[in-house]
Amino acid sequence: MSSIVFNHVDFQYDEPFKQVFSDFNLVMDTTWRTGLVGPNGEGKSTLLNLLAKNLVTGAGSIDLSERTRYFPAKADGNLCTREVIRDAIAPFSQWQLDMDALLAAGTFESIAAFSELQEKFQRHGGYHVDASIEREFTSLNLDIGLLSRPYGELSGGERTRALLVGLFVVEGVYPLIDEPTNHLDLEGRYQVATYLASKSGFLLVSHDREFLDQSVDHIVSIDSFGAEIVRGNYSSWRQHRDGVELHEQKTRENLNREVKQLKRAAVERRSGADAREAGKYRSQYGADAPASLDRGFIGRKAAKQMKRALSAERRIDGNLAEKESLTRYRQKERKLLIETNDQQHRDLIVVNDISHGFDGKKVLNHLSFNLAPRQRIAVTGPNGSGKSTLLRLLSRKHSPDQGVIATPGPSILSFSHQEPVWCSGLLADHLRDEDLDAGKFRQVLGSFGVKGNVFEQRLESFSQGQLKKIDLARSMVMPADVLIWDEPMNYIDVFSREQIETAILDSKPTMIFVEHDSQFVERVATDVIRL
Repeated sequence: MSSIVFNHVDFQYDEPFKQVFSDFNLVMDTTWRTGLVGPNGEGKSTLLNLLAKNLVTGAGSIDLSERTRYFPAKADGNLCTREVIRDAIAPFSQWQLDMDALLAAGTFESIAAFSELQEKFQRHGGYHVDASIEREFTSLNLDIGLLSRPYGELSGGERTRALLVGLFVVEGVYPLIDEPTNHLDLEGRYQVATYLASKSGFLLVSHDREFLDQSVDHIVSIDSFGAEIVRGNYSSWRQHRDGVELHEQKTRENLNREVKQLKRAAVERRSGADAREAGKYRSQYGADAPASLDRGFIGRKAAKQMKRALSAERRIDGNLAEKESLTRYRQKERKLLIETNDQQHRDLIVVNDISHGFDGKKVLNHLSFNLAPRQRIAVTGPNGSGKSTLLRLLSRKHSPDQGVIATPGPSILSFSHQEPVWCSGLLADHLRDEDLDAGKFRQVLGSFGVKGNVFEQRLESFSQGQLKKIDLARSMVMPADVLIWDEPMNYIDVFSREQIETAILDSKPTMIFVEHDSQFVERVATDVIRL
């Protein structure tokens, strides 16, 4: 058994400045199937990059005896898939070329260099890597024929699974897996989760709760307080956190009662001290005593009472600070509301017998449906079944090959796309250009946990999750009758997912959306269209 140990680690980004870890400590067993969760921007991807040695700690140390491999790896789309996977493991192709050249040279020095390189090639599993790749390919229900195709021609889900294969081909490597589900449909997520559940020893960042439940046996949650480890899957950790939050709620209620009692006692002590001093003052000097006389020197017993009153007040502050420091989740969540225009009792979108295709392949075939006020339609189906195509047709960016899409009346549609619209520049400039309410926008971002000087930071410095939250906030604050969201939960942390679900259930906006998070669909959708 080996461990990963973070010892008093500090890390910060300098441009723009952001302190991510301060005196951070964590110990993990490398045999665990570990899920890493936490709010966007709290350091999940940073932690993985520190382990991958893509980043360097500012202070402290990280002890890890095993080699690591990071997912997703960079890949050349022009190479065949087998070469991409091999090169993600080690530079096998280059080593083979070098060994051939050294043998061809035939000198004493080249033969010696060949022997040394051959030993490295063998040590990294080069002589059985192809067989191992094919074995793992089969385990992930991938067609062996894909190995011969250019990597760039594979679908997003196929590319994801192909790169995951490279993590488990050779032993002695600790996989670091950063959000593998973003391009996987429901079936692909199930296949990958089942595959990971058959392995041991990896660190996985994912925001899909069902996926985590199926694949991990430990959860590490990180936030501004540090790290917490719970044995079990996401549901086990959620149950643990709910218990902690319930305990903290009771602690806060007890604390509030105690503070009220202390304040009442302090007022009584102060009133008693004042009354005693006033009585002493009147008995000794009468009503005509000089106003300049300092009453603070009169009456030792009354002064002691005043001192006790002040001490009680200080004790209130001390108790409050000490006990609130024990409540890990005490920060108040701002309630998120989704505003939509007042809607009449009429269908907002009518889709009548549409068909559409690309390059001779029909992806939508005689599809009809109506979207009524307060209805929330989830569009599901495997990758390539036409889900995003349908949303693009609803946006009027394209017209269907056959059939009609109508929006009776002046229906206003607000979109959130797979890739955020705003990825560069300053938020303030974008809000001004779109004539959006900056106050409402900041309030929605605050509800998502995106705080600080967000209007002064360039969007290029934001994480993928923060950019996605900005795009959702943009859609929410636009005056609209219908929200149309394409995979809105990509990169969104589990806490914000639950918050968005609650906001949708409370606000009841009219929606049509594509999403692969099965729990989100189950909780939010009133109807489902399966393509």
